[in-house]
Formats: sequence, C-alpha cells, structure tokens
Amino acid sequence: MFRLLQVLAAATLFALMCVVAVDVTGRYVFNRPLPAGYEMVQALMGVLLFVTLPLVSRNNDHIALGLLDPYFAGRLDWLRRGAIHLFSAAVLGFVTWRLAVHAAKLVQGGDLTPVLQMPLAPIAWFMAAAAALSSALLLALAFRCFSQRRPS
Repeated sequence: MFRLLQVLAAATLFALMCVVAVDVTGRYVFNRPLPAGYEMVQALMGVLLFVTLPLVSRNNDHIALGLLDPYFAGRLDWLRRGAIHLFSAAVLGFVTWRLAVHAAKLVQGGDLTPVLQMPLAPIAWFMAAAAALSSALLLALAFRCFSQRRPS
C-alpha cells in the first residue's frame, strides 16, 4: 500500500510540475494561460499534501525541533515521544473528522469546480482517508513507544 502511495505522490508531483510549466509558458510566452490551471494546481496540491502525509507518518519523518531533547534524555524520552505521537494522532483525528463532515456536505451540495466542473467531494474524501491513515499510523507509533522496554 505504501508503494502505491509513493507512486501516487510521484505522479501527482509530476502532474503538478507539468500543469505549472504549461501554465507559465502559455502565460508569459504566448499570452494564453492554461484554462483552469489554477483549479488544477489547487486540486493537485491538496492531493499531494495528503498523499504524502501517511508516508511521513509511517517513517516518523515529521519536522521536529530538538529544543527540549536534553531535558528529556533517558527515562523520560519514551514518554515524550509517545505523548507527541498521541497528540499528533489526536490532531489528525480531528482533521479527519472535519474533512469527512466537509466531504459529506460537498456530496449533498454537488459542489463542482467553476471551470472544469470537476466534483470536489472525491478529493475531500481522499484527504479524509489519508488523514485517517496517518492518524492510525501515529497511534501505532505511540503504542510502540509505550510498549517498548523503558530505559532505567
């Protein structure tokens, strides 16, 4: 599954690169920007962000500041790491819930993008699913932290 997410992330990034290149070239060389280029960039950026979120969560590659690391060395380090994973999972759980509520509203309203008339609900559902997967992965990381043998 993670290999599929990696391929999807690479394809999304490549598509985003192509859309931007065509739009910029058309805009500044031919004075004809790509119709609906802005919509495509918005959708691709959202997909790219949420397709990479489970990959980052799985590998524990989140941006981290080590400002307080010296104060939590040794015994308290497992507690700090577990608490951070639990908090991150809770935040992503909240994001998942709100995205699912929003996606349901998009389905009810039949919302479409203005130019391409592309439905917005599938993108929102994909984002909610990716956020849920990330939250589950962070919960697994927290469980692994708390279940490891604590240093003495």
